[in-house]
Amino acid sequence: MELRILEKLDHILNLLKGKEPKDGWMDIKQVAEYSSLSRSSIRRSCSLGTLKYSDSHGKFLFKKSDVERWISNGR
Repeated sequence: MELRILEKLDHILNLLKGKEPKDGWMDIKQVAEYSSLSRSSIRRSCSLGTLKYSDSHGKFLFKKSDVERWISNGR
């Protein structure tokens, strides 16, 4: 329960700071800020297959729902 409250508060803070993705997609910088992890940790999760991503535009893009699922599963 406490974790959900903290996640909601973090979400509200990101909205206020303008860091919340508008179209449901996040780049690696936004995922790093959202998850409080380094970009190398995120890339490692991508290479291990624990975090879904798209690189069809020449950069890592993540669906916000996939990032939230990844975070809730303990990364």
